[in-house]
Amino acid sequence: MRHYNPISATRPRPIRGGYIQTPGTDTTVYDIDWVAVERAINTPGCRVELNLAEKRAACLLMLNAGFSPREISTQLCIYQRQVERWRHDGKPLAIKPVEQRVCSIADCNEGHRAHGMCTRHYDESRRLAKRQVAA
Repeated sequence: MRHYNPISATRPRPIRGGYIQTPGTDTTVYDIDWVAVERAINTPGCRVELNLAEKRAACLLMLNAGFSPREISTQLCIYQRQVERWRHDGKPLAIKPVEQRVCSIADCNEGHRAHGMCTRHYDESRRLAKRQVAA
C-alpha cells in the first residue's frame, strides 16, 4: 500500500506583501466598492460577494503583490483562466472618482459617498441603525 504525504498547498500561507491597501481615499469609484475589495483580498477564507469590476480590481492588486494565479483564483472564487486574461489584457484599473453621482435622498444634491448617499445621510443612517440594534 502506498503512503501519500500531505500536500503543502493545503496549509494556509501568510500574505506575501503584508496588508494590501486599495488606492485612493474614496470608498466607491465607478462600480468598485474598495472596502469590499480590501476585505476580499486581506481576509483568508472570506467569501465576499464581488461584482465583475471588483473581482478584476482585486485580481490586479493581488497580481501586483506577487500572488500566483492559482492563489488568486482560490481566494476570489474565479477561474484561473480568467486571472490570466485580466493579467494580459493591459487595461488599467479605473481609479478616477465619478463626479456625476449624487445622494439618493430627495432634495439632496451633495456628492455620492457610499451606499448611494452623501456623507451626512450615510452617517445618519448608521447612527439610526445603531439605535435600533441597541433598543
